[in-house]
Amino acid sequence: MNFANLQKHVIELVQEKRSDEALSIMEDAKKDFPNKIDRLGHWKANLYSIEGKKEEALAELNEVLANGLWWNPDLLTSDPELDILKDSTEFKNIVNTCQSIFEKEKEAAQAEWNVLGNPLSDTVIFPLHWKGSNLVDFTMQWSEEKLVSNYLLGFPQSSQLFSYACYAWNDKDIASRDVRTTFREFEKNYNLYDKEVILSGASQGANIAAQLSLRSDVEEFNEFIAIAPAFEINELENIITTNLNGKVRGCIITGDKDPFYESVLKAVTLFDTYQIACKLIVIKGMGHTLPDDFGDVMEQAVNFVKNKE
Repeated sequence: MNFANLQKHVIELVQEKRSDEALSIMEDAKKDFPNKIDRLGHWKANLYSIEGKKEEALAELNEVLANGLWWNPDLLTSDPELDILKDSTEFKNIVNTCQSIFEKEKEAAQAEWNVLGNPLSDTVIFPLHWKGSNLVDFTMQWSEEKLVSNYLLGFPQSSQLFSYACYAWNDKDIASRDVRTTFREFEKNYNLYDKEVILSGASQGANIAAQLSLRSDVEEFNEFIAIAPAFEINELENIITTNLNGKVRGCIITGDKDPFYESVLKAVTLFDTYQIACKLIVIKGMGHTLPDDFGDVMEQAVNFVKNKE
């Protein structure tokens, strides 16, 4: 079981009021996913807090720090499920420790990139990770055979540290710089000049991919595939009305159970109003995740943006 499936299973157990089983599974998972102990410890602390078990919850948080992992302190202070801990001195010490580590690590963070797939392919996809993800995890999510056989994939990682081993695209100017800088390095190393390039992304990364492709002052990208996008409609509209790339062509992949589904429908209406070519693929029952048949769905999207439909 990979970590995404583990998370899904734990959520199902909690929803079914099987908290003891969820706690046991998460404890066992610490051995299999040592680099995810921060998330597992946070989730266990949440469950303990909901049950009123303060000492157990604090012990989970302290265990994470003892293992050299940590959180963006905002993740702890803004979490309502940890409210029963927030007046305690021990919780405040945990938050202060995380703040010190976060500030230090944030200064050292730099944009990076990685490559996967077929260097002989004439189609290049440059996907931007989710908010709270990283290069390694996101690359693994694209590692199915149909994708790595059919496309050359380049993965940028934001320089904006979000939490332990997690990054985000919050600052749009920094995001633009990181994406364009890493893409130029990728382009130089893999000689992409005769290949078709598609900018892609998931969630917040999908929003950035769409914005950069829509901008007339960004020469590198004309085509985008937005997967489970967390669109910011006002920003999209501002780009379209003031700085539109006339060559842009896109595809949106989302699920009707995605919490951002309504914003996707608004974006599609906006694109239609301004005659921007954009295909919408809606997967019934899918939430804020990648499709189960990811390779097949991406093939549809790539064919559209390459104008093969």
